Amino acid sequence: MFRRRRPTETTPESSQPVDVVTIAEAPARQRIKVRGRVIRMRSRPASGVSALAVTIEDRTGTAVVVWTGRQAIGGIGLGRALVIEGVATWVGDRLEFRNPAYTLEP
Repeated sequence: MFRRRRPTETTPESSQPVDVVTIAEAPARQRIKVRGRVIRMRSRPASGVSALAVTIEDRTGTAVVVWTGRQAIGGIGLGRALVIEGVATWVGDRLEFRNPAYTLEP
């Protein structure tokens, strides 16, 4: 019924495969993947709903990843490497993802 998308497959939004890009080179409003290490975590309310905000960084910059309705996610902690896949927007000078897919890395 449902299956995971393999990294070499194309996304429904485009005919191009999704590759990992650096945070500084990330285009807004396109499906992208970024890789980074967790440097900050906090639980914050967003419109009356709890949300987990995680800041990740790579060698080029930082991005904020927000999961609404969550206060914690098992396996995600400070220093953990993640690959984030989703549509990001630039909020000021930082990249922000809302409810993206993620992969834990060793």
